[in-house]
Amino acid sequence: MTRMLTRVFVVVSAAALAWAGIGLCMPVRATSASGPVEVTSYTVQPGQSLWTYAEMATPEGGDVSSTVDELMRLNGMDGSALRAGQRIIVPKR
Repeated sequence: MTRMLTRVFVVVSAAALAWAGIGLCMPVRATSASGPVEVTSYTVQPGQSLWTYAEMATPEGGDVSSTVDELMRLNGMDGSALRAGQRIIVPKR
């Protein structure tokens, strides 16, 4: 009985790995709700945070938190930490 359970486990595991491998090989099309964005780069100044830069870059009356989210997305950032001298990608306005 143990040998049979081992075989079943091996077959099920192999099938799961094969299914996962097929998923990794399938191309996925990237989409964007907003379309292409023209960008430039900016060098972070001493004492500046992502929020302070976003405040400067957000049009008057705009949502600063949306700008922070956009900057994090454009730069592939998980957090909002910046350091002086760092170059970040920013939308051209």
